[in-house]
Amino acid sequence: MTRRVLVVAYFFPPLGGVGVQRTLKYVKYLPQNGWQPVVVTPARPAYTVRDASLLDELPGDIQVERTSSFEPARLPIAVAARLSRGRADASDAPERTVSDATVGPAGAGLAARVLARGMGAWKSVWGLLLFPDAAAGWVGPATRRGLAVHRLEPFDAIYSTSGPISCHLIAGKIAARTGLPWIADFRDPWIGNAFAKPVRGLHAIQQRRMERRIVEKADKVIFATQGLLEAYSARYPGAAGKMLVIPNGYDRADFAVPAEGSADADRAGTRSSRRPFRLVYTGSFYGERELGLFLEGLEILVGRRPAVKDQLEVEFVGWLSAHNRAIAAEYSSPVRLGSMLRFSGFVAHADAIRKAASADALLQIIADDPRKGEVQGGKLMEYLGQDRQILAVVPEGAARDVLRELDWGIIAEPTPDGVAMGLERLLDEPLPQRRADPERRYDRVNLAARLAACLDETVEAATH
Repeated sequence: MTRRVLVVAYFFPPLGGVGVQRTLKYVKYLPQNGWQPVVVTPARPAYTVRDASLLDELPGDIQVERTSSFEPARLPIAVAARLSRGRADASDAPERTVSDATVGPAGAGLAARVLARGMGAWKSVWGLLLFPDAAAGWVGPATRRGLAVHRLEPFDAIYSTSGPISCHLIAGKIAARTGLPWIADFRDPWIGNAFAKPVRGLHAIQQRRMERRIVEKADKVIFATQGLLEAYSARYPGAAGKMLVIPNGYDRADFAVPAEGSADADRAGTRSSRRPFRLVYTGSFYGERELGLFLEGLEILVGRRPAVKDQLEVEFVGWLSAHNRAIAAEYSSPVRLGSMLRFSGFVAHADAIRKAASADALLQIIADDPRKGEVQGGKLMEYLGQDRQILAVVPEGAARDVLRELDWGIIAEPTPDGVAMGLERLLDEPLPQRRADPERRYDRVNLAARLAACLDETVEAATH
């Protein structure tokens, strides 16, 4: 018998970016495990990263309820579009979000200057008024829609995924009204998120109370990494028994695409002597230090081995914050690393996969900042699914744990000297000739089955 689950997710196609993938793959593969998802998501989210190609992955019979939402972050987006309309450079501006912690101006020239001055003040206003996050204006419409759909054809369970944390508020309200079992999934931490600006005062008190209430009220709480589970179980020991880990993963169906500019032998892991060694990074740069420390380390290596300038090329595929765009411009000058670097901007997920498939090795960078050891990075799992060598410039924590578990990749200290040493190993050592995850521990098909089993267990427990 097929059961129905209400999925509350802000990040969902046609939105793009790594935050979409976890929910998209669950929705894609849950029906194989006896669960029919119905998704509630905003119709016009204040997030400008789009990847409409992801809609093709949705099952043909999937029900997606797209609701209204009041989001003040739309105003800077509209202003940016208005100011940059008709400008020749507007089409070159990387897509971005204004609802995340890192905000960069869209467009260029006057448009960028005007928007940069106004956006900070406007965000500070809505930051004070909206709690728990900029999606708070979506809570009411989404709750009403979820309840209306349930009345027409009842659900068996509710699944919500954050960020934003407003998704859990919606699910919690619906669960309270219906008595349905509820699973809350934390892709990232809320309190202590390494990439979010800490809140203070009354908001900090409210945040602690709300997070506790979510963890205590949910029937199950899922985390993407073991480190997150350990942090939350220490914070809420009374709820530790209902916590579990379902990690991020890869979908082998995504990799059935031809590599970009690469021969079959290269895709099989054989280094080509006809071109420079290609190192590719796919993903956005929100952090302040990751890009700079890597490029500084690359420059150190070039100083030691000048021939590397002709032997290595590095491509960054993804959005850059304004801070990181300045770093990229500085290091891309011809007198520095210009001939070695390429910044491609945000591309559709399938195109990012193609670029990764054309690489000899793939790059993950996480700075050694407070709490960043808890960060694993969704891109790391996709790298593993492609069986490519990985240079992981990461601190002790979740990312290293996975690589050690699978005995895969080259781990480098997240310092400029560590980067230089890691790159030397990458260039000098043979590429691996085996599967990165032969037991398919991180295959999205298997991970969806684990979520289905969790849903089954939760429903059965609720009916006894």
